[in-house]
Amino acid sequence: MAQPVSDGHRVYYVQSRLDQSSNSSQAAILSVRLSDGADQRQWSPVGVSVNQLTLSPNRDCLAFSGVIHDHVQLFIMPTSGGAAVQVTHGESDVHDIVWSADGQALYFQTTRVPKASAKLPTVRVVDRLRYQLNGQGILPRQATYQCIRYQCSTKDQTVVMERDHAFTVTAATTQGLVYDAERLPDDEHDFSAGVYWHPFTGGADQLLTRDLPAGAFSAGRLAADGQRVLLWGQDNHVPNVSQFHAWLADRSTGHLVDLTAPRDVEVGDMLALDSQQRQSGCYVAWLDAQTVLTLENTRGRLELMRQDLTTHQVTPVLSGDRAITDFSMVDAHTVVFTESTMTSVSRLKVVDLTTGTERALINPNATYEARRHLVAGQRFTFKGAADWPIEGWYFAPATRERHPAVLYVHGGPQVDFGYGFYHELQYLVGQGYGVIAINPRGGNSYGQSFEEAVIGHYGEGDYEDLMLGTDAALALDPTIDPHQLCVTGGSYGGFMTNWIETHTSRFAAAVTQRSISDWISFYGTSDIGYFFTPWELKQDLHDSQALWKFSPLAYVDQATTPILILHGEDDLRCPTSQGQEFYVGLKNAGVTTQLVLFPQSNHELSRSGLPNLRIERLKRITGWFHQHLTTTKESIK
Repeated sequence: MAQPVSDGHRVYYVQSRLDQSSNSSQAAILSVRLSDGADQRQWSPVGVSVNQLTLSPNRDCLAFSGVIHDHVQLFIMPTSGGAAVQVTHGESDVHDIVWSADGQALYFQTTRVPKASAKLPTVRVVDRLRYQLNGQGILPRQATYQCIRYQCSTKDQTVVMERDHAFTVTAATTQGLVYDAERLPDDEHDFSAGVYWHPFTGGADQLLTRDLPAGAFSAGRLAADGQRVLLWGQDNHVPNVSQFHAWLADRSTGHLVDLTAPRDVEVGDMLALDSQQRQSGCYVAWLDAQTVLTLENTRGRLELMRQDLTTHQVTPVLSGDRAITDFSMVDAHTVVFTESTMTSVSRLKVVDLTTGTERALINPNATYEARRHLVAGQRFTFKGAADWPIEGWYFAPATRERHPAVLYVHGGPQVDFGYGFYHELQYLVGQGYGVIAINPRGGNSYGQSFEEAVIGHYGEGDYEDLMLGTDAALALDPTIDPHQLCVTGGSYGGFMTNWIETHTSRFAAAVTQRSISDWISFYGTSDIGYFFTPWELKQDLHDSQALWKFSPLAYVDQATTPILILHGEDDLRCPTSQGQEFYVGLKNAGVTTQLVLFPQSNHELSRSGLPNLRIERLKRITGWFHQHLTTTKESIK
């Protein structure tokens, strides 16, 4: 569940599900009574899969975007009931819906790309560094980005803003728009992004974040006074890994203030989960004129905090061993939210801010959770490299007999394992494997220094943390068979699986997913290669030997563990060639290996890929482990 909103009587939310007949993820708008969670109703039309849901400021109308006939269209419907009205019917998909502050107009965005007129195949011309994007392919060269105003009373549609570069509108009044965009879009080595005020009366747009021009800011939310703008962003003092904070900009003075400093915390959701879909991405919000709410990622938790702008006091609203995955305000005293825990996929709740009392409204997965053996990981800590304190969790299978265990390495690396539902880990536990989930240095939610520690040091302290964490898990649960250890991970976790493959023989089987094996080729083929590589490794193509030193492929002759390589054929983040290169190297080195390619699958296969291929992927992982653990067990005998 995601994007909960309430008119004070009912709570409306987007519920996602996997549909076997269409082999796709589908989503609908449902609602329950705010008072007791009963009387569930569906609001979106059958045949429309919903992307975004919004409620008008006067709470009398829902607006939402949804896929119908292969295009994303805009719909509106009154909260009093009745059929949804389709507002748009064009071929340009609708995205980023925003109500005006007075509720009289609706703003939405489209991207217009010239249609190819030729019936025969035509060439694609590339003349920019950032020419491709995972999930989208090669980007169009001539796109027009528009914001359109829909006047609810007259049904008139007017283009109010048009640019040659992408932008995102996040707030609107009768006087103008708040939007964010790349600050220097024609400079492909500049990654700053600003929040702007666009006046309808004419004149130049105002950069609200000019005090920190190198920062990256977005998600501007206007206060009721129309002057102050609450932002989410980072100052970029360390590219890519500077913590995201809440910020306050003032249109009248031009001042920009970091609301989160000096606290060493991350605002936003960096939690590694595979079961959450279509979240609003709302991490900062106004509660009232002097109070803001922030969603913070701290030590594997997602917590909702309240900050008083006058006293600067910060107090928890929703905390504990869980992940607050989405939220919105009903009024100054009430918040509706969705939460996830290690053993619960998604639940809808409401909290009274005055008393702190929480009420459960609905859990659509209650039957699923009751019928399965779901495990809450046992938290443990240990001394990692250089005696750094490192946190992890061990998910034990139902059996208390001798059993195998899987070291699961998260991606990122700037994300974190924690207190949310991770289906794949539960699946492995259900198949009889213990799961070791560790947050090595370089991950999120443990402070800025912890997150920076991996920069220029991939395969060093992070690798040592994982090996020492495996030792700690073995000491925690003596029923783990040390001869039956497996390792897997995707993206950065795939890189680390490859690194482990080529630097130790302690694991009986390995599965690497959407991985990196060669940083030299990654630099020029990944959609992020030319900037991510120098950000993370502090090296570029001027020193190919340094990049090769960080590449698992350079050590492939040291590999011995049977390893399965899984890769999506459409992956542009960690391109398919990364898996192919590693496969050829392993084959030449005489290592038992297999390459499995997934069609119509990009870097997001495990989270939002085609359902049948997500199932196939899980079966391939456990099948490989079972095959080679059996072989290992027989050789030990």
